[in-house]
Amino acid sequence: MSIERKIKKKGEIDEQFLEYLEVIFPNKTKNVLEVIRKGITKNIYSPSNRIVWCAAGEKGRHLVYPKLYCDCQDFYKNVIVKRKRLFCKHLMAQVICEVLGGFQINKYEDKEFGMFLKEIQSNF
Repeated sequence: MSIERKIKKKGEIDEQFLEYLEVIFPNKTKNVLEVIRKGITKNIYSPSNRIVWCAAGEKGRHLVYPKLYCDCQDFYKNVIVKRKRLFCKHLMAQVICEVLGGFQINKYEDKEFGMFLKEIQSNF
């Protein structure tokens, strides 16, 4: 069962779900919960309706493409280069928050997207 189906079926983060998370993402459950606590944000840009997800990290925000990509070092190092796992804590937290509706929505004009990219770029 996928993480999405599991959390959707549960409807909450309970002890049983945390045990499941520990099995699929060993020794990272606390890290995922910390990202959830810090916050996941869905930014919507208008009129293009561009959607950009962000996860709060230790040193700023991380750009997240759900189920595909995160701009954090852990994703690059352990998912792309070393192929140790399929996702990072930010990707996992984003999926959980999206399913449970536990994220903040910010609305911006398209002209503000360039500023966002500059901010994210400065994190590299």
